[in-house]
Amino acid sequence: MILKAKERGDAVQLGRYLTAMRDNDHVELHEVRGFVSDDIVEAFYEADAIAKGTRAKNHLFSLSLYSS
Repeated sequence: MILKAKERGDAVQLGRYLTAMRDNDHVELHEVRGFVSDDIVEAFYEADAIAKGTRAKNHLFSLSLYSS
């Protein structure tokens, strides 16, 4: 198994990428917690808004799993 990790900034782009089935073999959302919305893209809009009130540039951490 190969793990690829990355700090990310553009939360909305990440949310759209994660939900685009053409780019991913398998996507499964288990839970969205701590946000007003239950939708991942809307929750990431909220995360971007919160980060704009700070000095954070990469406020997310993304991890991809690849099987070899």
